[in-house]
Amino acid sequence: MKARDKLIALAACVLLGSLQASAQEAAPDLSGIWDSEAWATEGWPTEPPFNDAGRAAQDAWAAAPENDPAHRCLIALGRIISGPFPHEIIQEEDRIVFLYEYEHQVRRIFMDGRPHPEDAFPTVIGHSIGWWDGDTLVVDTVGMEDGGLFRPQGFPYTSDLHLVERYSLEENGDRLVVEITIDDPNYYREPWTVMKRYRRIEEDIQYYECIVRPHLLPGAQ
Repeated sequence: MKARDKLIALAACVLLGSLQASAQEAAPDLSGIWDSEAWATEGWPTEPPFNDAGRAAQDAWAAAPENDPAHRCLIALGRIISGPFPHEIIQEEDRIVFLYEYEHQVRRIFMDGRPHPEDAFPTVIGHSIGWWDGDTLVVDTVGMEDGGLFRPQGFPYTSDLHLVERYSLEENGDRLVVEITIDDPNYYREPWTVMKRYRRIEEDIQYYECIVRPHLLPGAQ
């Protein structure tokens, strides 16, 4: 690399670092404990834009609700973010951590500019990266396991789900508004969006105990 090119590359790195630092300094503080303002069924459409495969998957779930993974205490991200339980946000410079009361799941949002892995190992929580768009936190998540559900009433998704959440503060920082965009071409004709609202609370998140319900599992008498 020529000396001139090295100087240009160095200047670009310095500028990028400066912009990232400025964005971090200007970022609102989302730290705290947030409780949902509505139950999981509120704010969600009664009929999202299912394609034929999505409609079939939803009908299959409705015909056999005992197959819901939650009955086996398998709580995936879709159910967590659409549920009514509170969560805590811990905000750091290079990552933001979500501590969910629901099933005590921990979610790390990497804020250091890394991309998603090319082959993200599928998990119930997925792989999340984030950045600031002005005063809005944008969280981009992929790499979730097949068989997850939004809401207690279904809305299935596959491992091709691409989830984008936009977090912003209102009411002098006492309300957290989240715009959730769901994009899974296996089950939906087009991306669709849901709004969730949370209020800041002083109470700590509580101990959550999931109990397997054998009488609700397939084959139970």
